[in-house]
Amino acid sequence: MSLTTLVTFVEVFSVDINNNRSTKHRLQNAKREPSENSNSANNTILFNGQNYHYLPFIYQGTTINRSGDNIESNLIMGNHPLSMSKAQEAVLNRYFVEVNVCVVSNDNIDNVTNILTTDTWLAASLSYDPEVVEVLLSSAIDAVGINVPNLVLTTDAVGKLPVTSDIQNR
Repeated sequence: MSLTTLVTFVEVFSVDINNNRSTKHRLQNAKREPSENSNSANNTILFNGQNYHYLPFIYQGTTINRSGDNIESNLIMGNHPLSMSKAQEAVLNRYFVEVNVCVVSNDNIDNVTNILTTDTWLAASLSYDPEVVEVLLSSAIDAVGINVPNLVLTTDAVGKLPVTSDIQNR
C-alpha cells in the first residue's frame, strides 16, 4: 500500500474593474505546528512563491449536474470566529476563490510534487450550525443566464474565441 499526501491551497481574491487581482487570504489545510504565534513560519507553506497560512478546512471538489448549468463545490470549516469571519467576508463581498489540490512529498509537506486540479469559483453562499461553517462555491459563469460577473470575454483577454458550437479537442 502506498501513501499519497494531498494539500489544498485556497486563495481568496477580488478583481477590480481594471482586471487587477487583489488577494485577501491565502490558506492551506495541511501544515500546522503548535506555536504561540498563529502566523509563524511553522504554520505556512510556500506555494507559487507565496506563503499560505494554516486554516483547517475540507474542500469537497466539484459537483456537476447533467445539463452542466449547476457547477458547485464546498469549503467546510469548523465553526470558529476566525473561519466564520473569513467565510462571511468572502460571501458578502462576492470574492473569487482559487483552489489548487496538490500532491506533496510524504517526507516533506513543503515540497509540492504535482498540481492535480486548479478551480476558480465565486463564494456564493454561507450556511452554518454550531459545529460547521460551509461556504458554497459556484461557477463564475452562469450557463443559464449567460452571465460572467465582472468579466467580459474578448479576443484580447482570452485569445481566439469560437464562432460556432463545433469545438474539438485534438
